[in-house]
Amino acid sequence: NSYDAYRSTVPLTEYSFYEPYIERIKQGEQKVMCAERVRWFGKTAGTTSGKSKLIPITRSIVRHCHVRGTFYGLSILHMYDSTVDILNHKNYALSGGVYETLPSGITIGDISGIMMRNIPLPFRSIYVPNNALMTASSWQEKLTQIPDAIKDADVGNMIGIPTWHLAVLRQLHHKLKFNKLVDVWKNLRIFFHGGVNFEPYRQQFKDLIGREDFIFYEIYNATEGFFGAQAKLYETGMLLLTDTSIFYEFIPFADYNTDRAKAIDISEVKTDVPYVIIISAPNGLLRYVIGDVVSFTSTEPYTFKITGRTQEYINAFGEDLMLSHVSNALTEANKIHACSIKEYTVAPQYIDIDKQGKIQFLIEFETPPANVAAYEAELDRQLQLQNSNYAQKRNNSIALTQLQVIVAKPNLFYNWLESKGKLGGQNKMPKLVNGRQVIDLLLDEN
Repeated sequence: NSYDAYRSTVPLTEYSFYEPYIERIKQGEQKVMCAERVRWFGKTAGTTSGKSKLIPITRSIVRHCHVRGTFYGLSILHMYDSTVDILNHKNYALSGGVYETLPSGITIGDISGIMMRNIPLPFRSIYVPNNALMTASSWQEKLTQIPDAIKDADVGNMIGIPTWHLAVLRQLHHKLKFNKLVDVWKNLRIFFHGGVNFEPYRQQFKDLIGREDFIFYEIYNATEGFFGAQAKLYETGMLLLTDTSIFYEFIPFADYNTDRAKAIDISEVKTDVPYVIIISAPNGLLRYVIGDVVSFTSTEPYTFKITGRTQEYINAFGEDLMLSHVSNALTEANKIHACSIKEYTVAPQYIDIDKQGKIQFLIEFETPPANVAAYEAELDRQLQLQNSNYAQKRNNSIALTQLQVIVAKPNLFYNWLESKGKLGGQNKMPKLVNGRQVIDLLLDEN
């Protein structure tokens, strides 16, 4: 009857709550979490937990959330620039895979692969590569075959996760030896991207593409729903989509996992405060903590940026590092040292009896800095500017010494993800880990 009644009656939930119900649906039982038939399971990456999750996908959530969100994004684009054309040139989509169909008839795939499989037949001709290759389950198959499948196409738009696009574009560059990507695709205009923070990769894409009026357009299409689309063409910040069948709640990140934690609805949010997102959706996810942290940049309209993950932060020394702090510091240090990053991960080096603590960055550079020690010092300075808690702990190196940058060997992260069966699709490298469980394995390999 009211929001207060809803939040006082229905508890907050995480994936473990739904696992018994998911198992029943997998076995063929329907109308378990919602009244509608479950046709697909969207497979999440499990970036921070290491365990993929299966999210029920119904016809209505595809139509009224994912497809509707897509059209909101296209509407915003057309509102600001009516010359934007997505029909007369090919859309190069690097989607996730579709993996298996269970005996119950339910098919498991990445949400982007599911969406591509649901494109009406008349529109499939404007996409490259073909639907079968686009949604193939093997990333290696895509990496080897897609460059040949797209090199002669008149591509106008690219769609997908930036890190995986770079892997394919490197293969394309190896084949065609182009100077700039617009030399190959003269009508290339837009890159629809999401899934990872784009800022550390933006300059790399700008240099690669070679077009001044190129549009980098961010969308927030998670497995659980389509939540946001970039509010303006040449500015960061996404518009929260409040008309896609999703009900949003928020918990201040500072209160999350404390006895002060209290969910609020959208009318109560404030700008520049990190919030944990909670959603209720028509596929049966009720007051579900999806794990993302956002910060609002405006409340008229509601625009926001993704600042991290609930499990992707570092607080080993009271420094409260979030992904946005690290990403912004890397972006500024990269500009100053004219370098670019292929992949990275960050973890604390704990205080020991005979040594002080520090933050370790393991970075695979696309273009390395001329002087790694100078880059290291600049990155530390930028991180202090981004995070006052870190700056305080770094004061006179009493609690923390200067951060450390360890240069990763070529393809370290790619090979590690491959060994975990996490290449391509929705999969991505955990950027911040509040422990040594990831970085120590990588350092052994390095």
